[in-house]
Amino acid sequence: MKVGFIGLGSIGIFMAQRLAQVGFDVTGCDIAPEMLAAFDWPGTRRERDPIATARGAEVLGLCVRTDAQLEALTADGALFAAVGAGGIAVIHSTVAPELAQRLEHAAATHGVGLIDAGVSPGGPHVGEGKASIFVGGSDDAVAKARPYLEALGRVAHLGPVGRGLEGKLLNNLASTAGYGLAVSILELGRQRGFDPEVLRGALLAGSAQSFALQVAPGLLRPSGPGATGSLDSLHDLLKKDVDHAAHLAANPDDPALRVLLDAAQAMFDALKARAAEQD
Repeated sequence: MKVGFIGLGSIGIFMAQRLAQVGFDVTGCDIAPEMLAAFDWPGTRRERDPIATARGAEVLGLCVRTDAQLEALTADGALFAAVGAGGIAVIHSTVAPELAQRLEHAAATHGVGLIDAGVSPGGPHVGEGKASIFVGGSDDAVAKARPYLEALGRVAHLGPVGRGLEGKLLNNLASTAGYGLAVSILELGRQRGFDPEVLRGALLAGSAQSFALQVAPGLLRPSGPGATGSLDSLHDLLKKDVDHAAHLAANPDDPALRVLLDAAQAMFDALKARAAEQD
């Protein structure tokens, strides 16, 4: 299967490498030279031009960072025209579900099917094909893309276009709230005189264990290129997803939503405080 993949950031590069590893014919694309240079999996091709990347792709993965970037990439329909009738576009970006629904209609005018497929967790998990894939799309489009999707992880087809993103946003709201709880409990322990790492090891062996407790301390000292390469950019990335997720609730004062938002805010506060320490 010929695959084009646009967006080789901190998650996208692992996805593109995974697809190449299991035998897909992959062309990776990113406008940032350092991201493109990092994509050097044997047998793959690198391309700076999104249209050239899309041309003739049976499946085109889109993993840009923001709603605005995705809209700019697809605005005039040229990207879908380059894929051509019978192809499939897959939105991996965590964006508003309504945007994916609009793009489904735009893609259809060129005979291209479109699905949304949020991925969690990213990094090595998706690089090993062990991620959860939150999918929205028609049965026919998902069936066409299934070999591609199953190479990345366990597929949960949640409904029509937009439903995958809704599931991913709920996942990200829960995970960011979990990060907030994790950094808060470690801070409370520090105030009581505990060594944070010793305490964390004890908590991970007990009923407090969680993915958030495993990774949250590392998120407060990010490094490397991409959206997670600085504390400020990570803050903005997480907050974007939480803000989208907050709009899923019918009532902004829903008690369940407030609990999650308050916990997520603790993570945002921790990121801002740590960034201020580094200035």
